Amino acid sequence: MIREYILNLGFKMSKPITDKCNVYLQGSIGPMISDKVTYRLSKGFSFSDVLAIGITFKANKVSFDLKPSFRHTSNASIQKINFGYNIINVEFGVYFPL
Repeated sequence: MIREYILNLGFKMSKPITDKCNVYLQGSIGPMISDKVTYRLSKGFSFSDVLAIGITFKANKVSFDLKPSFRHTSNASIQKINFGYNIINVEFGVYFPL
């Protein structure tokens, strides 16, 4: 198991499509610390970049969110091992008021 600690700062731009649906673009970048050496990346300090596009749909008081994203991790050649790696994620969320 590899533990990663990441603090990303970013932006989110949203565009309504209908009263109940909108699409958005989200991006972030920030420092990361990992606790293990891998074939692709040294242990310690790296950077994590994320780019995502999503869609939100509202039904009554419940919102559904679908967001595929792309994440690139690299240490910018500040350490010996820096092949970096790329990850493709798909997130699905359900939001409702308590």
